[in-house]
Amino acid sequence: NLKPSNESIIDTCTSYPPCTVHQINYFANLHCLHTQYSITPKKIINPTIMVKEGDSKRLLPAAPKDEGDRGHLRATILSAYDLPDNAQPSFVSLSLLGKDVQTGPPNARHRESNSFKFVSNEKEGSRNGESSGGNEVSISAPLELLYKEAATVKVLFENHEALVAKVNLSSTLQINESKWLILNLEPETVSGKSTSSELPEKSKDGTDQHPPTVRLKLLLSGPYRAEIKAVVSVANSWFQVIDSTSSTIISVTSKMPLPSAKFFLVPTVPLAAASVVLLPILLGLLTVGLPLFLPVLIILLAVGATALVGCSGLYLSSSMGRETAARFLQPIMSTFIATSSGQKLLYETGPRPSPVALSETMLPDDMIGQLIVSLLIDFIGSSSYLLPGVGESFDLGWAPMQTVLLMAMYDKQMPSLKYISFIEEIMPFTDVLPSGTLGWVRRWSPLVFEAGIKKAEEMKMIPQLSPKND
Repeated sequence: NLKPSNESIIDTCTSYPPCTVHQINYFANLHCLHTQYSITPKKIINPTIMVKEGDSKRLLPAAPKDEGDRGHLRATILSAYDLPDNAQPSFVSLSLLGKDVQTGPPNARHRESNSFKFVSNEKEGSRNGESSGGNEVSISAPLELLYKEAATVKVLFENHEALVAKVNLSSTLQINESKWLILNLEPETVSGKSTSSELPEKSKDGTDQHPPTVRLKLLLSGPYRAEIKAVVSVANSWFQVIDSTSSTIISVTSKMPLPSAKFFLVPTVPLAAASVVLLPILLGLLTVGLPLFLPVLIILLAVGATALVGCSGLYLSSSMGRETAARFLQPIMSTFIATSSGQKLLYETGPRPSPVALSETMLPDDMIGQLIVSLLIDFIGSSSYLLPGVGESFDLGWAPMQTVLLMAMYDKQMPSLKYISFIEEIMPFTDVLPSGTLGWVRRWSPLVFEAGIKKAEEMKMIPQLSPKND
């Protein structure tokens, strides 16, 4: 039910191309909270006010063109709000890795509050991968260096005073995805002393002075890792082949006359009748001679599973299959990419994440979720008993994977579990030990017992209280 009390907020947004209706409402509501209800936020923690850009069907953000390991930090300054009275900003600077780039002067001033907006200057170019002027600035450096640093945004005034804000890039931004931020500005300090006058709590008219803020869009861009880039390239080439083949098959079959569905009943009815009659006989033979037919049954199941996987892969490679898969996988991929391990796995941000770190990102951290995963791990580990002797070779590959999974869930509570798990799985005829369940009991049993004791104490107090109440 909030309505903007000053149309200049709307003008600020509508005059800038990337703004959306949601952003206009956001700025209008924020302004109303400040002016009509005198709500002064103690701290604004980088709220995002813009949806992700690009194709909604993409599973991975689009990486820039191949520029080696070069990364780019681009900042688009929208406005500076609630600056100290009579303080005229000269420009906004972005500092990172010893480099400093500056915007041009502000373009317009708010009618009532001491706030300013900036506009782009398309005439300004870039030099050596860095640009300044207008309201867009950028700094180029290896992505590994940029990702670990904190950028400093500084609003400088005509009297040489400055207000600053810092942004930790690794914790605030996702690579190759732009984000709109509102940052609180504070007086610049040098050697523990402020170089600017302290911000007053009251304005000249006696009203509360809102904290100064700067509103900007940041984009940290950089290349994929070499192996990720190769996988993406191969996948795109494969999808092009499938799309081309599918279109060719469709164009050819569309011109061929197809027989009526009634003609398919001629071979179908006898085959269906024979299957119904022979099915009980086949089941009886399998029951009696299961030990004899077990290898054949396993081979048939393996062939069927291989055919199923192959057909599923072809379908998921088609245009329709990719759209279906994207609807289910996109939320999972977006959540994973937003994590620190996901960023380090995809982009050249430094050392690659360990298998344990990746497992920690994907595995559940709650009691019931870890119980289900632990039981599943124990079931897979003991399934080698289905084929005595042959199944033990499966343990050679499963042992390190099981150890990594248990380390991700229980290594902090039970460091020795990784050794127990690996030895139990790699040694013959020791799979009966439930390593996953053992780790779950070690982590969660104290909490379960504590909750049970607390509940028992509460139950003991009920008979003591009931006579008094009577």
